[in-house]
Amino acid sequence: MTRLVRDRATTVVIGAGIIGASIAYNLARRGAKNVVVVDGSRAGSGSTAASLGGFRHQFSNELSVKLSIESIEMIEKFNELTGFDPLVAHDGYLFLATSEKSFSQLNENMLLQVSLGVPVEMLTPRELLERYPFYNFSGVLGGTFCARDGHASTSTVHQGFITKAKELGVEFYEDTEVKKIERGGSRVKGVVTTRGEIRSEKAVIAAGAFSGRVGALASVEIPIKPYPRKVFFLSRNLPESIPPQIPLMVDVDSTLAVGRDGKTILFGDNTSTGPSFEPSFPQDYEQKVISKLLRRVPSLARASISSSVAGLYEMTPDANPISSEISEVDGLYCCAGFSGHGFMHSPAIGALMAELILDRKPHLDISSYHIKRFENKTQREQLVI
Repeated sequence: MTRLVRDRATTVVIGAGIIGASIAYNLARRGAKNVVVVDGSRAGSGSTAASLGGFRHQFSNELSVKLSIESIEMIEKFNELTGFDPLVAHDGYLFLATSEKSFSQLNENMLLQVSLGVPVEMLTPRELLERYPFYNFSGVLGGTFCARDGHASTSTVHQGFITKAKELGVEFYEDTEVKKIERGGSRVKGVVTTRGEIRSEKAVIAAGAFSGRVGALASVEIPIKPYPRKVFFLSRNLPESIPPQIPLMVDVDSTLAVGRDGKTILFGDNTSTGPSFEPSFPQDYEQKVISKLLRRVPSLARASISSSVAGLYEMTPDANPISSEISEVDGLYCCAGFSGHGFMHSPAIGALMAELILDRKPHLDISSYHIKRFENKTQREQLVI
């Protein structure tokens, strides 16, 4: 294996997925020189590759909503900023509640979202049936809908970040595994890789589900665990009653999610057997998810699964990301643990982390994402898909 071309850097970003690529791009865009990105595999081959590109404003905490507002605006302008068209589609997200607890939570969330300028509306069961007659809304108390939510091409945004970052001087090294983060007392000294050592006083852990393992290389505990997730796709025997473009529907209580993009319907849920780096599932998992699907969309009884994709969610204890410096090691940062929200928040969080790394005050207060919050009781994100 060839040695690294560069042995010194101002900042080493560990992880070349959507988050690491955004941080690198935003560092360079703000004038940072000699930025290096290393990845143990191919750039974007982890959770980024399995991302469906959804984006939404409907969260239960203020910072996540603000990140969505800013990120979605950037995704909409991405072609103008980078020359890469992310194929934005505003199909909306529809959250359904079948329990009083979830219904109350959706109402509370909606009040927060509307107060921040997000056009979210609460729909009654009758209104839901009028808009979406192909769903069975039995047991549904109501649902929230936001027409500004939707989806875009994850791969295009990822490639746009990387291409523009390279144009601004960032160097990317794929298939370059980090073996150790060197410390000089309480400071970062460098990053040792399978292709040599890079001397640097700043390192950013943006390794997704593997960030906990990378943190251990600096003798730091990062509470991020990998949870397998799977999405199924239907493309045969689809009923004509379901339009080509529909909102991504999320049944909050059953965790079922259903969406459509043209000729394909996708569905899945967020149940898990526990943390694992292997995306394996129980034998009856598929049938259980199908049963949930058919209860909510009976007209799909004749449709058949054409494919599926499995990947890892990078989960923190409160389902919110870690985006902060690591207090016990000067120059070490972490930006990971997005719990399924990485793509949709990557534009804004990349900019905010770049400001933090460059010793500037982030333009949004991201202190609630500091890793030190796990020393105390935290507020869990209520809408995890």
